[in-house]
Amino acid sequence: MTNLELEIKNLHEICMTIGEIKQQLVEELPHYGHHGLFLQNDEITTGLLNNKDEVKINLLSGQLLYFENERGSFIDLKNDDVLEKLKFITSSKKIKISTDFLNNTTEQELMRYHDFAKKALQMLELFRMNLRDNFTLIHLWPHHFDFSLEWFTGNQDEQIGTGISPGDKQYSNPYLYMNSWPFEEKLTEKSLPIGTWNTNGWKGIKVEWDELVQFTPKEAAKKITELFSIVKNSF
Repeated sequence: MTNLELEIKNLHEICMTIGEIKQQLVEELPHYGHHGLFLQNDEITTGLLNNKDEVKINLLSGQLLYFENERGSFIDLKNDDVLEKLKFITSSKKIKISTDFLNNTTEQELMRYHDFAKKALQMLELFRMNLRDNFTLIHLWPHHFDFSLEWFTGNQDEQIGTGISPGDKQYSNPYLYMNSWPFEEKLTEKSLPIGTWNTNGWKGIKVEWDELVQFTPKEAAKKITELFSIVKNSF
């Protein structure tokens, strides 16, 4: 899979706007959870907000649903003026939307992202079941459009972040990353079962998506857990 990040640009920008809306509807949460979206079933969602509202995109239907206290408003992401309709739906809540334009998505874009996202989340969910003690939900971060979760010791800021990116400005192809804070330089001397040590721009482990999807989701989660054990030993 190549250049996924570029091919899902329109969907990404719509999700950034949904994330912006969510931040104005909920209180500040630990680990910036008020910024994060989720992937559930075949949908990108804010999750249930204030026990009554939800904003979500169904990747199979190509529709956005703004669900407010048992009343639904729909936007066809492939044909409607997305920004105009979002502004109209949110006008009563005095929500500010910073972008000036949102392009329509395409069926190809939605399906391409759906295939990637379902696999990525399944791997990370299975990996998450191997963690213990303190760790977060798996968020879909609107800004970089990556899935990630944090495991933390509870001792100051010690933590390990594990995520899967669809690609970014530095790396155009999807990849898994794992990095710790603080980072121990001696870690790079350790051999890895998959992936390589990355020290260009950020420090941690980088596994190419094409390498990861050669495994079943359970096998991939096992490999990610092996990487986690290596990094965790630095604390």
